[in-house]
Amino acid sequence: MKKEFEIVLNAVLNGGTSSVKKANIDELIKIAARNKILLQFLRVTQLDEKLLLLEEAKYRKFLENLALTQETLSNLDHIFIKLRKPVAYVPSDIDILIPRKLISKAVHRLMEKGFRIEVAEPYCITMTRREAIIDLYIYPTLGGMIYVNTDKLFEYKEAIEFNGIEIYTLSPSAEALVTMAHSIYKERIYTLNDFFTVKKWMSKKTVRLAQELSCEDAIKVATNLNRRIRLGLLETPYKIPLPLWLALLMRKFRRDSLTRATSVGMLKTLTNKRAGKLLKSKLTRETY
Repeated sequence: MKKEFEIVLNAVLNGGTSSVKKANIDELIKIAARNKILLQFLRVTQLDEKLLLLEEAKYRKFLENLALTQETLSNLDHIFIKLRKPVAYVPSDIDILIPRKLISKAVHRLMEKGFRIEVAEPYCITMTRREAIIDLYIYPTLGGMIYVNTDKLFEYKEAIEFNGIEIYTLSPSAEALVTMAHSIYKERIYTLNDFFTVKKWMSKKTVRLAQELSCEDAIKVATNLNRRIRLGLLETPYKIPLPLWLALLMRKFRRDSLTRATSVGMLKTLTNKRAGKLLKSKLTRETY
């Protein structure tokens, strides 16, 4: 494990900052950013005041858009996902689970607030308004193939206060599962943001939910990666080797009837220039 990676990990994990200023600051910031924990790292270390102010400003803007979205969808059944984390970071977009029967209402309301449809897919609609990006999911998919049956996740919905905003999100145990499924099946990349979420929130409830949703492999891979990170044997972002990733998807296909039923969507995606380019990028990129 490189010294700089160990310093970043220790700073966020234990609040250790004694060796921060002895290291290459640019490299520390690069590692934290690539691992989607830059805001948390800067808050803990106070390493770069100007960059911290910039990240805080981006975070405030994100929260403004989150508050607007929550207000717009206030009396529609929905859940914010990939938002509630044990570490602070600036999400690139707002991800929402919403029942199929309510998707049209949600889109119409957001359009009244100035959002426009950027991409419309069978199970996800992406909308934008200036710098704000919202993904409305009926189901999370990989190139049109469903990898988590979100109908079950609505049983884990709960109301919380998030930075002063009342929102609906998943319980920590369910959020841990969504985190693992997203990183292992969809992104093929595991970050320190994922590490901290799994470390803090994975529970027996997570395991039971994974069994119900045929996501056991995601838990096995993530827990093994967390063990190797703790032992100093692995640096992140970690890219899952292509043969292993393909084997995981094949097992998901065999075990999950919903994944199997929608797998033809991935074949269609590969023939679509834009979507196919995004899917193929997972074979080469190092972070996301």
